[in-house]
Order: sequence, then C-alpha cells, then structure tokens
Amino acid sequence: MAWRNCVWRERYIQKPWPRNPMTSLYRDYFYFHFTNWPTPPNRNGCYLCYQVERTQNCSPVLINKGVFENKFYPEEPRHAELCFLDWFKTQEVFLVKNMLRDEKYHVKWFMSWSPCFKCARKVVEYLQDHKHIRLSIFAARLYFSGKPEHDQGLLSLDSAGASLAIMSADDFFYCWKTFVDHQQLEFQPWKKTHKNSQYLSKQLENILKKN
Repeated sequence: MAWRNCVWRERYIQKPWPRNPMTSLYRDYFYFHFTNWPTPPNRNGCYLCYQVERTQNCSPVLINKGVFENKFYPEEPRHAELCFLDWFKTQEVFLVKNMLRDEKYHVKWFMSWSPCFKCARKVVEYLQDHKHIRLSIFAARLYFSGKPEHDQGLLSLDSAGASLAIMSADDFFYCWKTFVDHQQLEFQPWKKTHKNSQYLSKQLENILKKN
C-alpha cells in the first residue's frame, strides 16, 4: 500500500514506450491512468489493453493481446484506438481472406478513457466495412461525458453493434492479472472503485437510452 501511495504523490515515473503494441503495462501507469475517479486531473493520455479472440465452432480462442498508448510528440499525435486499428489492419492473420467461412474475431478493449467522437467515427467506419469483427469496449471513465459530440460518438458505436460498458472491479482485477507487469504483486483497488463504477455505468446507461 505504501508503494501505491507513493505513486499517487509522485504521479508516475515516465518510462520509454519503445513500440505499439507493448506486451504489458507498467504497474504505476495502470494505477495512475486507469483510476476510475470520474474526472481525475492530469490524465491526458489514453491506454488501451486489447485481446483478440477467434471464434471457432462457437468456442473463443485467444490469439493475441497487448497494450497501446497514444502517440505523442515528436510523433504526430494519434489516439490509442486508431493506433490499434492501424496495427490490426496490417496483421495478415486477421485478414478476412485467411478466415474460414463461419469464423469471426471478437476484439475486446479495456480503455482508460472511452473513445472521443472523432475516434468513434473511425471505429464505426471500420466495423461497417468489416462484418467479421465484433468489438466490446470496457472503459474506466467516460471521456467528457455530457458533451453532445462525445455522447453522440458513443451512440454511434452502439448503433454499429459495438458493446459498451464501464469497467467493474472484476475488470480491473482481470486487467491487472492479464495486461500489467505486476511482478507477483496483488492489485490494490482505488478508494470507491465499486461506487465510481456504478455511477459511471448509470451515466453510460443514460447516454445509450437515447438510441
């Protein structure tokens, strides 16, 4: 617990991110960026933990997982969702021509922020052109909830068939175990993790009611 409190006091120690995707997320990055306080300060980046499952004979088979972050200066800025799509499109194994007739891919994103409206538009376009992809998005927080353009982005994702949810306490534990370089340390939830998740889930529910 003392280590975690130190992370909050010092924010986190910035470390090299040599490539997208990375195989795992730094522990202090996860604690800092995935906190589910509704409006935490200084969380300017977005981290996306993903896994890709192929459905064969109605059974899911995990074939890839990793972590993306936003591209920052000196590179041209690009949000994590679009970094994922840029990468996904180049992976030969995911191309529809290499799939059996009844196969589908289920892509799961565990994100520190829900998609902004510009990224939502790009993701919707991709889903419309790739019917063999099913997308589930689990967000720690809602990006500028209450701003009409971002709410509309979530509505468009919902209309395109994407599944949208707020991360639960179980999801945070799952991400810690699956995507974080935890070095055998146990995950210590933030204060009010469950209460914040319920609050944000209600906000998301109210947004999606408009569809």
